[in-house]
Amino acid sequence: MKLLMWLLLAVLVYFAVRKNFRSGLNKTQQHQADQAQQKPQDNWADATSTYSANRKEGEAMLNCAHCQIYFPASEAVLQGEQNFCCQEHADLAARHP
Repeated sequence: MKLLMWLLLAVLVYFAVRKNFRSGLNKTQQHQADQAQQKPQDNWADATSTYSANRKEGEAMLNCAHCQIYFPASEAVLQGEQNFCCQEHADLAARHP
């Protein structure tokens, strides 16, 4: 009998939480719809020009000779002909050739 009561309580809690979660989603969706109506809609040309202006050019990626992780070339630590992601890995490679 106690098990049945706990099961019933669990089901009631589940549905209460579910109802509150769904009402929270509806409020969020309504808020987003209100904001979308307040903003003027950009046309396609404005959107693409904004994207082009904010786009950064890619940077070459190198592979660390010690841990084999890829990292930007601007962060490379060079030792001889090998590239390392940090000074620690370069030092380790120098100690253990």
